[in-house]
Amino acid sequence: MQTTLGMDSVAQGVYLTMVAQPHADVRELAEQLDESDVAIGRALEQLSQLSLVAPGEGATGWMPIEPEVGLAAMLARQQAELARHQLQVEDSRLEVAQLLAAHGRRPQGQVPGVEWLPGEAAVWRRVAELADGCEEEALSLGPTQRLTQAVIEASRPVDESVLRRGAKSRSILLESARNDNAAMPYLRWKTDVLGGVRTLPSLPVWMILIDRRHVVVPVGNFRSVMGGLVCTSESIINAFVALFANLWKEALPLTGARPRTAGQLSLQEQHILRLWARGLTDASAARQMDVSLRTVRRLSDRLTDRFGAHSRFQLGAMAIAEGSIRPEDMI
Repeated sequence: MQTTLGMDSVAQGVYLTMVAQPHADVRELAEQLDESDVAIGRALEQLSQLSLVAPGEGATGWMPIEPEVGLAAMLARQQAELARHQLQVEDSRLEVAQLLAAHGRRPQGQVPGVEWLPGEAAVWRRVAELADGCEEEALSLGPTQRLTQAVIEASRPVDESVLRRGAKSRSILLESARNDNAAMPYLRWKTDVLGGVRTLPSLPVWMILIDRRHVVVPVGNFRSVMGGLVCTSESIINAFVALFANLWKEALPLTGARPRTAGQLSLQEQHILRLWARGLTDASAARQMDVSLRTVRRLSDRLTDRFGAHSRFQLGAMAIAEGSIRPEDMI
């Protein structure tokens, strides 16, 4: 089975063994890994395609590339591919939003379980309607960008409706809100009267979930909300509930200090490593975390010193090797 790094388990075993024993021949590799000579040959071809071995004077005819060089180069290629893919996704997202906005007046009900809301005002009117009928719980994730005054003003009546109905409320916001003097009074009020406010350095999506029966997903770009989707499909709602539950476990309470255990990476450092591993540039990472470019570069310097890395690519490879981030975080 192929791993996230693009090699199967046999190739991975061959590479690690060759690094430790660069003069082992094919037969010795086969015996140590309990594989056939043919399987070892296929693994060497795979490693060659990944530029992890090069023709040399070794007993196999190949010499392993030093892990810090080979893995860093491989990570660089994957980052470039991920960056291209991310640009395609962003372009597609904007096109979808424009198409939905253009067809916002179509009769509802053509797609079962899905409702399109054209414009930001329509999104907040629908959220307010759902909050007025909330019976058990309101969950919110985001927004994924700075918490603007307009969003605060639109959110407060929704929170008050949930409070009047005696329902529970939990929210996950960007950690940057902790340093936002304009937003903190509202967040303190929300924490005091509703409880359950936590933060993360970055968020994957903006969504509002009411009673686990309706999920509202605002759609837009970095500047404004162009509309939103309301979904009642059980499978989609369950997916959003699972996403919220996983992020809730990782998030930190707004009222709590941001702990850091000696020798371990902070939550912010882990997040920036994951964003880099997914191919985001410093500017994109700063925008997603709602922090300054200077903050991202300060994190880069600190992590580079900590790992003793000489480049961003090497930093990513070493972070994966140490276990600070997982290979699957690159997806």
